[in-house]
Amino acid sequence: MDDNEDIVREFLVESYENLDQLDRDLVELEGEPGSRTLLSSIFRTVHTIKGTSGFLGFGRLERVTHVGESLLVELRDGKREMDQRTTDVLLSITDTVRAILGAVEQDGTEGEVDVDEVVAAVEALRSGQVPAAPAAVEPVPEAAAPVEVPEQVEPVSEALAAEPEPLAPVVEPAAEPVAVAPAEAEPAAV
Repeated sequence: MDDNEDIVREFLVESYENLDQLDRDLVELEGEPGSRTLLSSIFRTVHTIKGTSGFLGFGRLERVTHVGESLLVELRDGKREMDQRTTDVLLSITDTVRAILGAVEQDGTEGEVDVDEVVAAVEALRSGQVPAAPAAVEPVPEAAAPVEVPEQVEPVSEALAAEPEPLAPVVEPAAEPVAVAPAEAEPAAV
């Protein structure tokens, strides 16, 4: 294994760990939308991935993290408030980064992961336009082991026509009643 492969492997490990933390930070950010600590943590993660991807020559990864970083600067500096559209765009950035990392892990290239749609969504959001929701990014399929098919397979029509087996009766244990507090109403999504 050459030095470049070692660097890429280390980059992947670090990036996946950072993305896991970013996922947790984004969830917390929904509850604390103005948290500078969380926004700074998210920014550092995206900034680190952007810098290393540029160094390693992963241009599409650098491009998507660059626009994500620009959006995060606006949030961190208080020029933009966190809302559902912003959250959706940040999540699509994260999905795209994860898909590119999966491609890099698979064959050392960025694969066929398209970043144009998520970049356009970020730019539209930043310019005040209503961005189109980016399409879900398909994860890079892992190399699958061959599936063993049994020699005798029951035809689907026969399986559907068969009588279902009866369910065992449910026996509930005797218990004292438990007081349950009423659920609080969830705030309506905007």
